[in-house]
Amino acid sequence: MNPTNSTLELFLQRLPRRPYATEDLSRGLRIHRRQTALRLRYIQVGGYPHALPRLVLDVDHTGWVDSLEDLRPSLVVVNPQSHHAHVWYEFADPFPPEPSQRSLELLADLSARLEAYHRADPSYGGLMGRNPLRVPVGYAIDGPPWDPVRLAEALRLRVPRVPEASLRASAYGRNKTLFDALRHWAYGQVEGARRSMDEARWREVVLRKALSLNERLFQDHPKGPLPANEVRWTAKSVAKWTWRRYRGGRIYITPSTGNPDRSRMSRALREAIPPLSPQARQEAHRRGGATRGQARREEAEAKLVEALRRLQARGERVTASALAREAGVHRHTARRWLARMRR
Repeated sequence: MNPTNSTLELFLQRLPRRPYATEDLSRGLRIHRRQTALRLRYIQVGGYPHALPRLVLDVDHTGWVDSLEDLRPSLVVVNPQSHHAHVWYEFADPFPPEPSQRSLELLADLSARLEAYHRADPSYGGLMGRNPLRVPVGYAIDGPPWDPVRLAEALRLRVPRVPEASLRASAYGRNKTLFDALRHWAYGQVEGARRSMDEARWREVVLRKALSLNERLFQDHPKGPLPANEVRWTAKSVAKWTWRRYRGGRIYITPSTGNPDRSRMSRALREAIPPLSPQARQEAHRRGGATRGQARREEAEAKLVEALRRLQARGERVTASALAREAGVHRHTARRWLARMRR
């Protein structure tokens, strides 16, 4: 049975203009024009720059037919030599390239449960697959596109429990792990960044941090680190949201200068914010001292005014010592203030 036109139409509509393709995977991948790529045996089926249209599984065993009866895929492309298969679940409405946290959680759950249901290869990254237009005469199973929420509900009935480790190891479990780690880091850094840079510079800082986290978090992951374009989508999403909407971050101010404390910043943020020159530091100290001195004077004056009112209400003699005792300030401060009031 050949794939239905609707399945192929969705594939053709969603294929990038210049996808990866090759006739032989051992020779590596190249970017081709769409017309050329469609003539080659292997073509890009995931990692699209404009959308997340499907989940593709690599089922490396011949028992995959037994698991297809009650959870019909959108398309199955079978290797005629080994009878292994690439199983597609096409989404009726593709996810955007910068999915929200809720969408990432749903994608991670779907990919983990589908891998468990089909006993699929956990190391398959989902980038390349057999070109469905080059399917030889043999096995091919077609089906309709799925609504992701309905697919998740159907999977929970068939795969009730998925270990947390399986969620992290699934295709989009990496995206969720990176997203969570990056946003938690950004929450503590964005307020200081707003004082020292613009949004474009902040996006560069977040992208460098995301690339670093990607290498560190997934060094031993069965699928390896995320592709660079997926890291960029995650970094852009986190950077834009935290800069424009997050207001809960705490920054630590150096009392002497009034500037963010560099010792409490992340390394990426310290590298992006140059330290003050000696002249600028001296000027910042001067401004900070003047500001703090003015604030102390205003606070002491407010206390003295209240103390004066209380002394007059009780009918007591107004002296510098009485004012200092009543207001809780030094007697020299009270004496200078009282002298100014009597002029």
